[in-house]
Amino acid sequence: MHFEEIVDAAREATGGLPDPDKDTWQEGLQILLRDHARSNILSERGQGIIKGRYVNALATRMQVDDYIRQHPEVLDAPIKRPVFILGLVRTGTTMVSYLMDADPATRSLLRWEAYNVTPPAAPGATRSDPRCLLEKAQDEERIKQNPGMFNTHFEAADGPTECVHMLAQDFRSMMFTALTSTPVYADWLLYCDMSSAYEHRKRVFQILQSTNPGRWVLKMPSDSVFIPWIFRTFPDARVIWTHRDPYEAFASSFSMRSKARTIFNKDIDIDYMRCKWPLQLSLHLRRPLELAQERPNDIYHLYYDDMTANPIAEMKKVYSWLGDEWTVNAETGMNQWLQENPQNRFGKHSYSLNEWGFTKKDIEPYVADYLKVHPVAKK
Repeated sequence: MHFEEIVDAAREATGGLPDPDKDTWQEGLQILLRDHARSNILSERGQGIIKGRYVNALATRMQVDDYIRQHPEVLDAPIKRPVFILGLVRTGTTMVSYLMDADPATRSLLRWEAYNVTPPAAPGATRSDPRCLLEKAQDEERIKQNPGMFNTHFEAADGPTECVHMLAQDFRSMMFTALTSTPVYADWLLYCDMSSAYEHRKRVFQILQSTNPGRWVLKMPSDSVFIPWIFRTFPDARVIWTHRDPYEAFASSFSMRSKARTIFNKDIDIDYMRCKWPLQLSLHLRRPLELAQERPNDIYHLYYDDMTANPIAEMKKVYSWLGDEWTVNAETGMNQWLQENPQNRFGKHSYSLNEWGFTKKDIEPYVADYLKVHPVAKK
């Protein structure tokens, strides 16, 4: 993979659109490509998939910029009081986002929209757009062929997705660190300036809401790592922070990511995982912990065990905190989603720290400060 090869492919995919208006995307892509060359761990299949994702991300960025050049008025509409669901990976953020999406008053970023920002769906057609229906048909075929592959995580084509896809269009996204070994990029991402990625994400929301407005409720665990940029970009944002035993969350995260890595790599590179991921995961706790001291009124603490025990009761508390109306339609929609999506729908996900060569003592330094404030670890 080479830089110009990806840029040329994106230009071709967009019918010759100009490069993005700002060059902030270039640094991350260049670092990723150097990492791939040094690591030499991508399989031939993985290299093809990764290249396709880079081309898609850059092409989508070009299309977003072009749409805004033609429709500059979309940037005049503010994003009002968006809600961000974040937390350590594997702490229930997906469940919360799907429940809130079941409320007709909520506007979510749907999975199909993440790759098809422009043109935005026609009014009222976010789930009937031909691009959405095509993605749904592909989902059904994948589930039919191998339902077990979704036992760790599943997002429907017409369901809420993570905003990692938007950040990927500026090549500053945790998504890329999960797929393969990118040692320099993984370190750079933890400490780089995320302003351009968050501003791009905001522009995407402004495009999408121009035809289908609503109260944005957005989910991305790695917003935890970048939480200062949430409030810099959206000053009136509200945050729902999900909490779960971090030892369980660590083990579940390692298991989920390792399964994904088999698709892309010659081997999963367990030494890399053990070296890089504990710090990254711990920053999902450290950074919101620090910001919560500065903005306690803007962050709601939602506990995994409470949520799984009585989700509707917990969602009512969330709505009360937000000051949003709890409606019959919201409760009906959430109950229906719960009935259609029982836990372990695609099979049970088993995991443990031991299988990765860790004990609780090994992980304790990464989570000790967090557990002093949120004592959620099981005995």
